[in-house]
Amino acid sequence: MIIQITRGCIANSLTVDGKEEINLSDNERQEILRHIFEHLKAQDLNYVLQDLVETFGEYESDDEPCETCGDYVETYTWEI
Repeated sequence: MIIQITRGCIANSLTVDGKEEINLSDNERQEILRHIFEHLKAQDLNYVLQDLVETFGEYESDDEPCETCGDYVETYTWEI
């Protein structure tokens, strides 16, 4: 399965195996999700959770950086 995103100018596209996502049937979408979940099973859960929480979660950040190191403390929260 090849999932491809193309962005820029007027060339925006999201395809799965060469078929535009908007043209997929509900059954095809379910099958694609099944393939994705099967693929994710083999991955390290920590990395999967980090990606999902940053993508779908709500973002918060301190207003001021740490006085010692200069970092901002950032939090992502995803409630399912």
